[in-house]
Amino acid sequence: MRILNLCALAALACMTDVHASESISSEPGGEAYYFSSHYTVEIDAPVSAVWDQLIDLGSWMYEFEMSLESGAPGEEGEVRRLYAEQDFFIQTIKAIPNELLVFANLPATFNGEESTGVTVISLSEADGVTTVRLTMSRRFSWAGTEPNPMRAMRESPEFQERTRAMWEDRFLGRLRSLIESPQEPTLEAGSGSF
Repeated sequence: MRILNLCALAALACMTDVHASESISSEPGGEAYYFSSHYTVEIDAPVSAVWDQLIDLGSWMYEFEMSLESGAPGEEGEVRRLYAEQDFFIQTIKAIPNELLVFANLPATFNGEESTGVTVISLSEADGVTTVRLTMSRRFSWAGTEPNPMRAMRESPEFQERTRAMWEDRFLGRLRSLIESPQEPTLEAGSGSF
C-alpha cells in the first residue's frame, strides 16, 4: 500500500513543469517522512533516441555501481544494486517504451533508517525535442529514541543542493550530452549516496 501511495505522489509530481525541486514532508503520528525530488530536462532529440539511452541506466547514472542482479536490462522485473557492498536495490516495475519508466526502491536499511521509494521517469516529445521528467519519492522511518541524524542531514540546504546537482546537473546533464553529443568520452564510475 505504501508503494502505491508513493507511486501516486510521484505520478502527480510528473505533471508539473517544475525544473528542479526537493521537499521533505512528515507522515502524521511518527518519525516517518518523505524526501521527494523532481527534475526536468529537455533534450534535442526524438523520444525514441532518448528512450534507447535512458534504459541504459549505468551510462547516465554513472556514479552508481549499477550491477545487474536479476532480470533483463531495461525490462520490467530487472533488479539492480545501486551501491557497492550495500543492500540497496531498485526494480523496474513499469516500462512503457518511449513514455514511462518506473522503479521501486526495494526496502533497505542504512544508518538506522528503513526506506522504500519510487522513481517515475516520463517522456514527451514536441517538435523533435523530448522533455524528460524524473520524480523520486522515498519514505524513511526511524525507530531510534534520539533525534534522527539522517533526517537532519536531508533537511540541510547543503544536502539538497548536492542532491540537485547530482540528478539535474550530472545525471540528467549526462543523459542529454550522451544523446546530443555522442562523441563525448565516458565518465568514470564514482560513489553516489542518498
